[in-house]
Amino acid sequence: MEFAVCYGHTGLDLARSIFVDITAFFALVAPLAMARLIEISREDAAGELQLA
Repeated sequence: MEFAVCYGHTGLDLARSIFVDITAFFALVAPLAMARLIEISREDAAGELQLA
């Protein structure tokens, strides 16, 4: 079974597509990671204050 393709497949197109996908993934995940790191640092700071 063959599928009709309306554009050419080149290595550059594939590399560009993968790069854009990875960049979009990191752009979506970065704020979540930053929020988690801030939450962890606040928990550590609160724990240090309770010990003193």
